[in-house]
Parts: sequence; C-alpha cells; structure tokens
Amino acid sequence: MDIQEILNLADNFIFSKTGKHLDDLQQVILRGVFQGKKYSEIAQECQCTNGHVRDVASELWKTFSETFGEQVNKSNLRTAFDRWQFSI
Repeated sequence: MDIQEILNLADNFIFSKTGKHLDDLQQVILRGVFQGKKYSEIAQECQCTNGHVRDVASELWKTFSETFGEQVNKSNLRTAFDRWQFSI
C-alpha cells in the first residue's frame, strides 16, 4: 500500500466517523509517521509545535482505534491499516 492509498483510506475512515475530511496537518502527520519520522521532525516541517502535532496525532489515533475496534498508535499504525485493508 503506498502513501496515497493510505491517505485515501484514512480520509474515508475519518470522514465516516466525523463527517470531515483529513486536514493538511493530519495528512502531514500520517505521511510522516508512515515514513518513520518523529513528531519533532513533523512539527518542524509544518512549522508548528511538537505539542500541537502530538495532540492532533492523538486525536487521529483515537478515531482510528474506534473505527478499527483495536488500539491504534504511532507504532502500530501501519499494521492496523494493513489488517483493515484486507478485511474490507
């Protein structure tokens, strides 16, 4: 699964749960996490604080956890998406 497929799938999950599409920061966070970047690197890239990136990422993981029915976090995000891709 390439990053664009992941972003499209994530956008569909977020939209189905919240009625809103991924915003730019959420997309940058997902792209960065899948590329193995640290939150501090993502924050520098977006020119925002590390804390803000962590807060936004935390909300994403919470939404994905509710959607997938399993605990999702930065370290298991790729695995969770791979499992979900094969179950739909």
